[in-house]
Amino acid sequence: VAFCIILFASPLVALKHVILTKSAASIPLPFTVACFFNCAAWSVVGLWIMSDFNIYFPNLMGLSCAVAQLALKAAYGDKAKEDLPK
Repeated sequence: VAFCIILFASPLVALKHVILTKSAASIPLPFTVACFFNCAAWSVVGLWIMSDFNIYFPNLMGLSCAVAQLALKAAYGDKAKEDLPK
């Protein structure tokens, strides 16, 4: 369960870099989108179908991390340093 949560939160390691450069280019969009849909689906299975904490808890954590990453992508985009105002 812990390794699953670490996997989903791993792109958030770049959070400081994203905020300092105001560019979310270091967050991989395909991985984030895949995590979002995967975690959303498994959260539904874990909560409503199986009622299994070991399924829904790590996937809800992963879903929240994916939402945070998507929010950073939406807020900052993939602007390069050259595109930023001085």
